[in-house]
Amino acid sequence: MKSLDCGHAAPAVGRWCKHLLADEDASFIVRFTGQGVDHELRCEACGEDAGGALEPVAICSACHHTKMGRVFDLMRIQGRPELRTRETALRFEHRELRLPALAGRTLKALTALGSAPRVEWLAVDERGEVLRLDLEEDTVRRVGAVSAESLDLAADLTLHASACGRYAAVVNSRGARGVVLELASGAVKLALDRGSYHVEHCEFSAAFFRDGDRTLLVHATAWNRLDITDPATGELLTRREPRDLDYFHCGLTVSPDGAWLVDDGWVWHPVGMLSSLSLRRWLHENVSESEDGPSRKLLRECAYYWDAPACFVGPRTLVTWGFGGDAEHLIDAAMLYDVESGNLLRWFPGPRGTLHGDGNLLLATSQDQGTCVWDIETGERLHQDAALKPTAWHPSARRFLTVLPEGVVRESVLSGAAW
Repeated sequence: MKSLDCGHAAPAVGRWCKHLLADEDASFIVRFTGQGVDHELRCEACGEDAGGALEPVAICSACHHTKMGRVFDLMRIQGRPELRTRETALRFEHRELRLPALAGRTLKALTALGSAPRVEWLAVDERGEVLRLDLEEDTVRRVGAVSAESLDLAADLTLHASACGRYAAVVNSRGARGVVLELASGAVKLALDRGSYHVEHCEFSAAFFRDGDRTLLVHATAWNRLDITDPATGELLTRREPRDLDYFHCGLTVSPDGAWLVDDGWVWHPVGMLSSLSLRRWLHENVSESEDGPSRKLLRECAYYWDAPACFVGPRTLVTWGFGGDAEHLIDAAMLYDVESGNLLRWFPGPRGTLHGDGNLLLATSQDQGTCVWDIETGERLHQDAALKPTAWHPSARRFLTVLPEGVVRESVLSGAAW
């Protein structure tokens, strides 16, 4: 096979102006042709020449994806990619349930409970009561409570449940404090505190994961520090000397096997810095791995944007929202990253809102579009239910739950064939 202009013998997938090939650190403009995601990369001078034809150099997949992954060098976007759809038999089937115990309550947060396919949920209400919802038995049971002394119950709350179903963490979403409960007894096992420095700008960092037969919690203990604690014993497992880091830890996402952690934080001026690291290496080999360890990879930088919707769609593949390098110019898209290498794998336009992986499907929910189903491999939209604006997703039971007034909840299950 003949070598391409980038010097590699591989199929050509990218078209660049020659100036970008001459300077690998040059900033670039993405110009979409309107045919699918077909596009060209141009330097600033070639991009300003709106009527000028490009005599492109041919670039291989590896070089092109490396360049596209450098979104901090992306100056702007010209045109828009084409959103593609495919007709399928997919549809959402709904079932409404009345749970009298929920009437008169305001659920402040809701999350799936456990990793078994049994349909159970965990909720916290405006009084701080933690409730277990069993939608196979149609029951609601109080399993614990958080006090107004430990959390600001009037502010937004986020609820995390461990995959083993033993623990729950309730935190002020953009506040300083949180608590970890043991659900069997209702006992408070841990008090969480990340300090008050600029907490209003980022989600509280907290996530459970499994390490062998242990359920552990990674959480912020300061604005610029993460730690791992064993909630069963209260033992801090990452004790080390303080470091003066200029990095605000924000929302965390853990891979399905508990091996990788993704942190969507930011640094001044501000710039969002989406990064990943090996939890196994941090826990067992290098206590400072979360700060400067070799497994820590920068996935993307984005000016003025962090805490983006994200989910895993495989053991090592993270999907996050937004194509572009600046909050003012992001376009709706699913960006797929390999968290081990830090590389952008590919992307496709269209998804918007909260993201959930379901096999080879990506589910995106937003207030203006409802729920859309996307084919991860082809980037096509397969179904849209504009009325479905769910409260939470249960990954093992593969269904949405929507909280309605007067103690009514609605389950929504995707059915039908995608092919």
